[in-house]
Amino acid sequence: MVSASHPFLTGNENRPSSTRLDDDDKDYVKALGFALRRYPAETAIVDQGQHAARVFIIESGWGCISHNLAGGQRQILDFALKGDVVLPHSFPGTAPETFVAQTDLAVFEASTKTFALATAKSPRIASLFLETLVHQRALVAQHLTNVGRRSALTRTAHLLLELRTRLERVGGVARNGYSCPLTQYDLADALGLTPIHVNRMLRELRERKLLEFRQGHVRILDRERIAKFAGFDDRYIDN
Repeated sequence: MVSASHPFLTGNENRPSSTRLDDDDKDYVKALGFALRRYPAETAIVDQGQHAARVFIIESGWGCISHNLAGGQRQILDFALKGDVVLPHSFPGTAPETFVAQTDLAVFEASTKTFALATAKSPRIASLFLETLVHQRALVAQHLTNVGRRSALTRTAHLLLELRTRLERVGGVARNGYSCPLTQYDLADALGLTPIHVNRMLRELRERKLLEFRQGHVRILDRERIAKFAGFDDRYIDN
């Protein structure tokens, strides 16, 4: 499953990526065959192993992409945010992961056949598809490094900085903070830690005056210092 963020939903090449979709953008996407759909929080939009010949563009809300294991465990691979493209399709047509609405989620949705026709008609969509693959590889590389090599503390800081940077690109950050609907269980499944361990890491980051996560809101207390501490370089998000 692929997700990556792109400011493509407009014919205006000079529009900054942080702008929300306006009516012209939505009309453009709908003209290509995408329909706006809304899913309540915790809805399984695509189940792992399901035939999933659909493409999604996140209009608002948070989605969660995970691989489910026997016994009810899961590894969260990514969170789908505003502007991200989710392609839950692989040969021979079944979804390798589960795509769930983390919050109430609005998406532009189309069949893969419609998406393929749109790609043939629109160079912008064709470019989007290729860029999505490049962005996804960069995100996956960082997430694998998080789980495999970074310490529990640095991987926690790195993920929360990544989410901040991605949200900043779409106007989702105010006063160096952002709303975050993730529980400690969600973070644990994304970071390969236990919820108790996540709680300790968040407390230590707060005590070091690097960031705080309270009541669904993340606030970066010292952006330069925490970026250096986590080895966070945001260029992989934009490249």
